[in-house]
Amino acid sequence: MRTGVFTLTGIANLAYWVIADPGYEESSTQTEWPYVIGFSGAILCLAVACPAYARLVGGRGVFRVSLIPAVAFAVGSVVNIVEDGLGMEWAFLGFVLTTAIGLLGLLAFTVAVAYEGRRGHRLLALVPAATLAGIIAYVAAGGPILLATWLAAAALALTLPRRSATLPAPATR
Repeated sequence: MRTGVFTLTGIANLAYWVIADPGYEESSTQTEWPYVIGFSGAILCLAVACPAYARLVGGRGVFRVSLIPAVAFAVGSVVNIVEDGLGMEWAFLGFVLTTAIGLLGLLAFTVAVAYEGRRGHRLLALVPAATLAGIIAYVAAGGPILLATWLAAAALALTLPRRSATLPAPATR
């Protein structure tokens, strides 16, 4: 399941990046519904993928920290629909705020994974760090960065051992 979420996140972000051809200036496509829904969907994929990745690589603390960018991106996807889709310009400040919280949350998520990682597992912090880099460099190369990042996360999901939710069997005498 996680592998699919991670793969979908990478593909959705690349697809939007390729189709929308983002730029630094406002374009007429930003208010067209397919582009608005596509961008909001790509953001929402990140909101789902962050906690899923946290469950894969970290404990409760890492999961809790991952909820910061997850909630920010989920709210940001809705605010994007209000702002660009419905044409309510005042919501732009909300989008900027949710993006800033999401970026700071990704930074905290990166630190949490690196701090909790032991015995070489600190490299697992590269996924949230690369996600942060992909969002910051979205116009220039965000789609390919996010695709590579989340495909790497999908590969990790296939190779990392699953955590067992069951307790060990009681010892017999």
